[in-house]
Amino acid sequence: MKEGFQGQRAYSLPVTLLHEAAQHPLCQGLYVTDIGFYPVARAHKRNRRAGSAQHLLLYCVQGSGWYQLNHAEKRPLRANQWVILPAHVPHKYGADEATPWTIYWLHFAGTQAAVLHAHLQEQAPEAPTTIRPTEERFQLFEAIFSQLTLTATLAGMVQASARLGHFLLSLLPSVSQLAQPSSAAGSITQSIQFMREHLTSSFTVQELAAQAGLSASHYTTLFREQVGRPPIVFFNFLKVQHACQQLTDSSLRIKEIAHQLGFADVYYFSRVFTKVMGISPRQFRQGDRA
Repeated sequence: MKEGFQGQRAYSLPVTLLHEAAQHPLCQGLYVTDIGFYPVARAHKRNRRAGSAQHLLLYCVQGSGWYQLNHAEKRPLRANQWVILPAHVPHKYGADEATPWTIYWLHFAGTQAAVLHAHLQEQAPEAPTTIRPTEERFQLFEAIFSQLTLTATLAGMVQASARLGHFLLSLLPSVSQLAQPSSAAGSITQSIQFMREHLTSSFTVQELAAQAGLSASHYTTLFREQVGRPPIVFFNFLKVQHACQQLTDSSLRIKEIAHQLGFADVYYFSRVFTKVMGISPRQFRQGDRA
């Protein structure tokens, strides 16, 4: 790898600190071992025949490059795309010669690293994954980098580890789309706000879709992609959460709460509540809650 990219930043944690982190209960699950930012990284290349001992995130924000796992075909990595190269898998990667990439990168390890990687793969199965840039994500990266480099202590590792999971999960398209909505994603965000403001009402999918300015089928597809649940299921979830507050803070009867939330049938309300919370409204009210 040719080093010396103007404006580059990189840091590898001392082995003694990594050993401490691997044994500390607050960061042994997930922690950074190496981290960096390479702007316009011309001639940046790596070839690890045995792979890396850690999972490696490559997050391209400008320009382009490529990566290769095992002996599979090379795949491009373009602006606003990321990929995680799994630990112990042979890989190669490099910047494009004509339009060299600008990348954020980090190696991460820990007892939960493989599980988190699997979760990211499940939620974003298409590799590389395209996301929208968000200020929060860049701020998280900078916070992690600062906590590791400015203090270089176990306390800094604990702080960085607490943010690392949040940073990696911010790479999921559904999270980034809701954080920085496009017109379509914005319609779903507005629809959720509409639901929150009309918890006492009942709506069909067609009515919610019309309010969002979308066809019912398109609305349902977008809602599932961005929220992970069908619209009515999520609407009932919001209603149940409000019911929990009423059961805790008011003396209203369960039937009254159900009617307030647009449920004409208290037994249907109880079934919906139990499905969401795992216990009945009566059991919830009887529970000892702070």
